[in-house]
Amino acid sequence: MRIGVVTSAYHPDIGGVETHVRRLCAALAAAGDEVEVLTQHAHGSIESIDGVLVRRFPLTVTAANYRFSIGLWRWLRRNAGRYDVLHAHSYHALAALPAALTNRTPLVFTPHYHGTGHSRLRAALHPVYRPLGRRIVARAARVICVTRAERELLTSHFPEARERMVVVPNGTDPAPELMASPEPGRGILCVGRLERYKRVDRVIRAMTHLSAEHRLDVVGAGPAREEWEQLAARLGLLPDRVVFHGRLSDDAFGARMASAAAVVSASGHEAFGMAVADALTAGIPTVASFIPAHRELAAMAAPGAPLWLVNPDDEIALADALRHAAATARAEHGRNALPTWSDVVLATREVYAAVAPRVRVIQQAAGAGARD
Repeated sequence: MRIGVVTSAYHPDIGGVETHVRRLCAALAAAGDEVEVLTQHAHGSIESIDGVLVRRFPLTVTAANYRFSIGLWRWLRRNAGRYDVLHAHSYHALAALPAALTNRTPLVFTPHYHGTGHSRLRAALHPVYRPLGRRIVARAARVICVTRAERELLTSHFPEARERMVVVPNGTDPAPELMASPEPGRGILCVGRLERYKRVDRVIRAMTHLSAEHRLDVVGAGPAREEWEQLAARLGLLPDRVVFHGRLSDDAFGARMASAAAVVSASGHEAFGMAVADALTAGIPTVASFIPAHRELAAMAAPGAPLWLVNPDDEIALADALRHAAATARAEHGRNALPTWSDVVLATREVYAAVAPRVRVIQQAAGAGARD
C-alpha cells in the first residue's frame, strides 16, 4: 500500500507527535508499505530516513504555532492521487488542512487532540478554528484516537464523528541495552517539547524539597525554556541541580535514559503520554500527572509497574513521589503490558484497508476470456 503521511514537523524535530509519526512510519516501511512523509520546514528537501521518503516543503509562514507551506498545499492538490491513503496528523497544526481540503484521496486523521490551545492566544483562537477543524474531522473516513480519554474528549466536541472513531494506542519500542555513564547523584529525567502546558516549572519547584543528591535533567526545546531557566536560577538550582540539555541525538538521549533514576511528566494535557510509556517500557520508575491519558496508561501497564500518579500543583506530594521513584530499583525489562509498534502497525493497516479503494484484479486463464 502507498501511504502519504502529512505532518507539521518530522524528525529531527522533537515532540510527542513527531515521535509518534516517525515510529509509525518506520514500522510501516519495515512491514513493506511504501511510505512518504509530507511535511514543512524552513528549507525544502527530500531525504530518506528509516526507509521512509521525507519531502519537506519550505515554509510560507514561519510563525512557530501556525507554520504554513503553500508548497505542501500545491503538492497535495496535484499529487494526492498517487497515494492509496493519506494519513494526516494533529488537529493543533495547520498541515492537516491541505490533506483534507485539496483532494478526494481516502483520509485517515489522527488528531492528537487536547481540546484547547496551550497559550492564551491559542486558547482564544481555538473556538474560531473549530469550523475548519470540523471540516477535517468530517472529511476523514476514520479518526484514530490514541486513548479512550482522547476519544471521549473529541466526541464531546465532534459528536457526529463518533462512529468513525477508533482507538489505536501508541506503541513502545523494546528498551535498548545501553550502558549508563557513571554520574554523581540521582538523575530525574524530564523530556518533551518545552511548552507551558508541560508544567516543568512544577518539577523545578519540587526540586527545592529534595536533597542535593537529586538532579533534574530537562531534555527538549521550546518557547518556555528561557522562563524555566530563569525560575531555576532564582531558586538557586542552576547549574548543578537543574540541567537543560536542549535537543539530544538518539544515542545521547538513550544514554541519558540509561542513567536516569526516575522519569517525570507533569503535563497538563496529553493525548497519550509517550514519555511515560517509554519510561515504563525501560523499567524506569516514573512519576506522572493525574490526567486521563496517564491514568489510562497506568491501567494498561502490567500490575506493579513503578508508576506514581500525582497532582503536580502539590509541590510536597510531587517531591515525595520523585524521592520514592528515584530510590526505587528499575523493573525488569518486558514486564509492562503496553502495545508495541508492531501492534500499532497491524491495527493501523486494518484502518487503511477499510478506507482504501478496492482494486479489481483481472486474471487471464489460458484459452479463456478475462474474468474477475
